[in-house]
Amino acid sequence: MSSYTLDNSYRQASYRLSLLEHHLDPMTQRRIKMLDLAQGSRCLEIGAGNGSIAKWLCRHVGASGSVVATDINTTLLEHIELPNLEIWEHDILKSELPDSSFDFIHARWVLYHLPSNLEYVIQRMINALRPSGILLLEDIDFFPINTSSSAVYREFMTALANAMATSSGRDGFCMRNLPKIIATTELTQVGGEGDLPVIQGGGAAAKFVELTAVQIREKMLADSSLSLDKFERGLQLLNSPDFWAFGAANIAVWGRKNINTLHA
Repeated sequence: MSSYTLDNSYRQASYRLSLLEHHLDPMTQRRIKMLDLAQGSRCLEIGAGNGSIAKWLCRHVGASGSVVATDINTTLLEHIELPNLEIWEHDILKSELPDSSFDFIHARWVLYHLPSNLEYVIQRMINALRPSGILLLEDIDFFPINTSSSAVYREFMTALANAMATSSGRDGFCMRNLPKIIATTELTQVGGEGDLPVIQGGGAAAKFVELTAVQIREKMLADSSLSLDKFERGLQLLNSPDFWAFGAANIAVWGRKNINTLHA
């Protein structure tokens, strides 16, 4: 398996991901509806995590459709039993996907963690699409944190962003380039948008950031100049109802495979 900083076997992984789902799922679902994914479609959910979008897709495509949910660690998916759902333990960097097999492919907050050329991974997804199939990618960029007036928050979040991306060899401020990358592929009808979350200390979004930081605390301290004192002060901000700031942006990009595309 590829290295992944935020292991799904962590004792609070399910709770942490449920907080993320609470924030992101409505936006993901809106985008899928906007893209007119039809009933009967065959879907691939890469890096399915807790499985919330995989389960929603199963309902959306109906009994005549199907969903494959993949993850490098399927621990959090194994309890899901739906007749039109398949679960694969799969590493997209190491294992091929079946060519021209899916009408819809989605990956959320996956590319950010991958220690490989983004174009290579995205092309592997495109190859797995059927002609006229849709690719929807959502990923994270931390640029909004620099608007905060709190130097402690900015330093804390920068250390968090870079620690999360340690395995990829990138930093936390690279996914703003995702629309340009997708626009250079063979996909047509490319579009995109971004979400800027507002964090209030003590709220669900702040709790998600706190749990993430606690899980990778040692990496944050080892891989940056962040002191233990500033780490603790950052957690205090995240638990203070008087604290408000932007969190990391969610960058969404989509495109459709040309119906005339032939994959050799």
